[in-house]
Amino acid sequence: MFRKLTFFLWVIPLITLSFYCSPKINQYENLLDAVFAKPEYLSLHRDSVRLNIQGALPIRYLSTDVRIDFYPEYQYGDAALKLGMFTPFDGEYAVPHSETRINRSIVFPYLPGMEKGKLVLKAQLTKKGRSYIIPEKRLAIGLNTAPLLARIGQITPDEPIQEIGRYMEVDFSGMATQELREFMIPFYLGSTNFDGLPEPLLNLLQRGESGMQVNEIKIVGLHSPESAEISQIDLPRKRAEQLKTGVYAQIGSSTVPTSIAFRKNDWFDFRLLLSDYEELSADEKEQFYQILQTDLGFEDKLRQMKKLKSFNQVARDIFPKMRSAKVTVVLENTKLSDPEISANVYKLLKENQPINDFSIEHLVYAGQQAKRLQEREAIYAKLIALAPSALSFNNLGVVYLNQAQRELGLWQRNELINKAIEMFRQSNRDKPSAIAMHNLGRALILRKDYFDAYVAISEASGLERDENNHFLRYNEGIRGALDIINGDYKLAVIRLNRSPENEVNLFNKGLAYFLAEEHGQAAVAFEESVQVNREFGYGFYGLAMIAASNRDRQALYEYLQKAIEQSAYLKERALYDIQFAPYREEREFMRLF
Repeated sequence: MFRKLTFFLWVIPLITLSFYCSPKINQYENLLDAVFAKPEYLSLHRDSVRLNIQGALPIRYLSTDVRIDFYPEYQYGDAALKLGMFTPFDGEYAVPHSETRINRSIVFPYLPGMEKGKLVLKAQLTKKGRSYIIPEKRLAIGLNTAPLLARIGQITPDEPIQEIGRYMEVDFSGMATQELREFMIPFYLGSTNFDGLPEPLLNLLQRGESGMQVNEIKIVGLHSPESAEISQIDLPRKRAEQLKTGVYAQIGSSTVPTSIAFRKNDWFDFRLLLSDYEELSADEKEQFYQILQTDLGFEDKLRQMKKLKSFNQVARDIFPKMRSAKVTVVLENTKLSDPEISANVYKLLKENQPINDFSIEHLVYAGQQAKRLQEREAIYAKLIALAPSALSFNNLGVVYLNQAQRELGLWQRNELINKAIEMFRQSNRDKPSAIAMHNLGRALILRKDYFDAYVAISEASGLERDENNHFLRYNEGIRGALDIINGDYKLAVIRLNRSPENEVNLFNKGLAYFLAEEHGQAAVAFEESVQVNREFGYGFYGLAMIAASNRDRQALYEYLQKAIEQSAYLKERALYDIQFAPYREEREFMRLF
């Protein structure tokens, strides 16, 4: 019993002494009561978060032997971003006549995941060499990342992957799929006899031409203005018929439609030959043209020409060339009408087979018709090897761009983006264009390099002069979305008013109005987005944000339900979106999820 009493007599004084010697943690627990963050809800501005820590420190805690240090940090997930340290009061340098006012500006970079975090303030008070840890205070919950809602082709898990970038294309619809090959066949003077078909015509009729099919043969018989020629009334017709017989003898059948015609007492062919004749001066040629333009008959014109000094020279050099018949072979470009051309070209390239039967034009056509990215990649890579051009570089870059859009591996994705960027720069080096500059901007967006992307997209608009051009309006839509991310909401509205009125641009316009706090205009744009496409849930989400700001609970839950039914991404976002923070504990809100 005595031993136990002795033990307590020793322990009690030790505990009492320890209590009086230790820092009194709780005596400063109210130090941060008047400290707060402004704005109350943190917001993303461009690529950073800006805030002010404001308030006051009570005079009762301040003295010449006191120093107070603040340690703000942003906590999110398992991470914490320390925002430095500052000293709002140091008694060594400040005289505590009244409470100390605080106004500290802080800027920190936005990192993915911060929208679910909180801003806390830690503090330490030092007095007479002793340190007292002040209980941390939560200054703000969450982060308003509404600008990141701007749609610029992002991939979300439940939405179709968008094709991004623009291919350069050749308008084959306006191009004739038919091509002509013309041959002049000389005849003997005043005769229907000739020395046979020239070798190029024989090769064409017997072997054909790669990618071409002979559809029709046209033969026109001619004669010269020489006496031995014009004295025979039917000479041009007989020459045409004789030539037709010779053609059929070579092709072995008459399955190819062949037509004959003839020109008699006509100066048309002479005019063509005279224009290419280089032995006369322009003045001498003009003398002939003046006669040809008169209303005189064929023989009268010939008599007038004979009076010219240069007639004998012309008669010697040009007239013999008119003792002829013209053969026109009409070829159909079968490669440009073959729906399987891209698959055939890709198969040859994949098997490392020669593609001698395909011209550059065929490869361009095949690239445009190809449906799969790997087909286009092979075709445009071959085009670059054979005939590098702004089109081939740009189009291969678009292929890389869309491959990156679909790539899950970060290293592979970045490699594809870098390859796309190099292709677009090569295209612009070859020939600067609005399309290649736009595509460069899209690649930089994928790399999240928004500043350089905005520069490239803006240059693309500068290269396109036509204000009504569809591409320019499309480009302005992307430019407006970047304005939102950059925090230029009024400028974004101007851009988006010029863009095509589809569900994406209308939503982005509504978002710009919303962030500029023009809720009336925002509601109109969001409603128009819904009207264009009700399955695009972003318009409903925008209307839900407006309803939340107006504290219209009925509209909030109606629109939010429609939004999250269309998009799993929006459903997940709504759970942490600071716009809906005041309603998150309500039963109606929780019922939606």
